[in-house]
Amino acid sequence: MPNNVAQVRIGFVVSKRIAKHAVDRNHLKRLLSEAIRPSLPALSPGWDIVISARKDTLTADLRTLEQDIPALLRRARLLTPAQKVGDE
Repeated sequence: MPNNVAQVRIGFVVSKRIAKHAVDRNHLKRLLSEAIRPSLPALSPGWDIVISARKDTLTADLRTLEQDIPALLRRARLLTPAQKVGDE
């Protein structure tokens, strides 16, 4: 959703259905946070983004998430298809 501040705010949701233990939920949130980090410079400011983990996230590694998150951001039209994440 668009916000009224000139920055991107990102939240992560990992429910108890996905991971029963808080340690596992927090690990997934840290993994998602690290996976979205390369995409941050390419995001235009003024958006609130919420990423909700699904069951497949439990078995995903960082490299997989780093490939999937930019695809999701492009699908949400927050990244343009021509932008390459991580290339500077």
